[in-house]
Amino acid sequence: METASTITIRRATPSDIDAILPLVAGYRVFYEQPPDEPRERAFIESHLHNHTSTVYVAHVDGETAGFAQLFKTYSTVHLEPCWVLEDLFVAEEYRHRGVAGALLARALEHARDDGAAGMFLETAHDNVAAQALYEKSGWKRETRFIKYNAPLP
Repeated sequence: METASTITIRRATPSDIDAILPLVAGYRVFYEQPPDEPRERAFIESHLHNHTSTVYVAHVDGETAGFAQLFKTYSTVHLEPCWVLEDLFVAEEYRHRGVAGALLARALEHARDDGAAGMFLETAHDNVAAQALYEKSGWKRETRFIKYNAPLP
């Protein structure tokens, strides 16, 4: 008989960096970026120490299973803060167990608690599993605005 797993989500602190780094590397590889542990460490440590992002870490039965990283931005249209769900990643062995949904729910709770006008994210066109989760969770695909990327050296 299979026992139910316990998923816990908590806000990450700088002491979580070593547990989060393998997930960050996995996330970057998923998006076809080469692992770069020194830069990944510096990036996450900087944001955690300077409070320039909010990171939530998921544990399944005490094991680190996933993370979400949020960045605050502001809307002149709404004259209120908004949040960007920049990263959402679950290690392969913990997928299809509710971890991504729990992280997504916690991210939305964070934005609501902050009084944000909204939260948005981007995902790859071929990331249909993530798209299904977002749509199942009530997120709506953008139809009003077009995204552009500036070429920077």
